[in-house]
Amino acid sequence: MSIQWVLVSGFLYSEIALALLLSIPWISCKRWHRIFNSTIIGLIASYVNWIFVCFLSGLVVLFADSLREMYVYAGQDKKVDLTSSASPSAQEHILMKLFRAQRNFYITGISLFLLIVLRTMLIRVSRIARLEANYEAMQKQAVSAGTMNKTLLDENSALKKITEGKEDLVEEVKKIEELKDQVKAAEKKATQSKADAEAMKKQSENLTMEYDRLLVEHQKLQDLITPTDKKDD
Repeated sequence: MSIQWVLVSGFLYSEIALALLLSIPWISCKRWHRIFNSTIIGLIASYVNWIFVCFLSGLVVLFADSLREMYVYAGQDKKVDLTSSASPSAQEHILMKLFRAQRNFYITGISLFLLIVLRTMLIRVSRIARLEANYEAMQKQAVSAGTMNKTLLDENSALKKITEGKEDLVEEVKKIEELKDQVKAAEKKATQSKADAEAMKKQSENLTMEYDRLLVEHQKLQDLITPTDKKDD
């Protein structure tokens, strides 16, 4: 087996191993996505399209070569002169070539088929992993939005209660202000009444003093009148 067919065989075995790994059920798409996003795989993934085109081109060329060899050696064993002494060995040689061409045809054909299948599987796995990540992110956003909505509703209820309490407080403050106004009016009236009482007190004192003065003058007049009456007697 020449070197190119050894490489194709190794590539086929690698494809089969990778297909089996991707088929393992307990390795989730999310884990595969993490593996694909690793540093080394990430560097390779940046050139994955070129790598795919190169392998595809090489396998197509080898597949065409195997078809050519099959076409060349198909039926050659029947054309060999059976009467010739070299016919058995020549026929075996042609059959060996035909066998190798058929073997190479199947190897390259299966490798080519698995290459396309694996590329499709890897794309699907990556998409499923991204969808799962987006779904988890959406679930987390929904949970956080629900929690925030509940928090806002609680805060709204608390604000309503505080507002109702503030309304009651405002009414109480208004009542207190009215009572303060009434107290100020009463104090003003009391001050006015006190001022009036002081004025009346002063007026009464003046009247008392005037009355005492008049009594004194009356007594003096009586004293003046009384000696005159005694002299007339």
